[in-house]
Amino acid sequence: MTDKGIRVPLPPLEDAEPEVQRLFDAFMRERGNVPNLFRAASLRPPIVLTLFAHLRAVTGPGEVPVLLKELLTVRVSQLNSCAYCLASHTALSRKHGATDEQLSSVGDGHFDGFEPGWRAALAFADAMTPTGGDVTDESYAELARWWTPPQIVEITSVIGFFNYFNRFAEALRIPVTR
Repeated sequence: MTDKGIRVPLPPLEDAEPEVQRLFDAFMRERGNVPNLFRAASLRPPIVLTLFAHLRAVTGPGEVPVLLKELLTVRVSQLNSCAYCLASHTALSRKHGATDEQLSSVGDGHFDGFEPGWRAALAFADAMTPTGGDVTDESYAELARWWTPPQIVEITSVIGFFNYFNRFAEALRIPVTR
């Protein structure tokens, strides 16, 4: 992130309209803060509300372990050099049980310490992120070897969603939430 400063204002939490305030209240209960990305997005309430709903669907409980989803988010954020998402999701990964060794392995791009299905998912993030989603048949086949179609949709959604969030945070120079 550059030191040129944020490009859009972060509105005061108390200025949020009621529906957005309920979203902010949920963040406060769950995380103890309102992420700056969501504060910035709240300048357009319909956008922040759909981002929040999509975040819940993509990162919440499903058929793929939440810890793996967080590690995928960390990997995508590392590949995109997004300090904002990297800080947030490294902390969330730890909250969900990630070890220093796992985070270091993800950061190094060496996934050997993970079980084969997790290795395939992390490698899929490596294949999907720099190519805009144009992954090889071999990369997909390795993912499909370990995961069901609904799980593949979840994994791909996490990778795609956080590529979007990374670009949003970087383009608007959103500061890391403290």
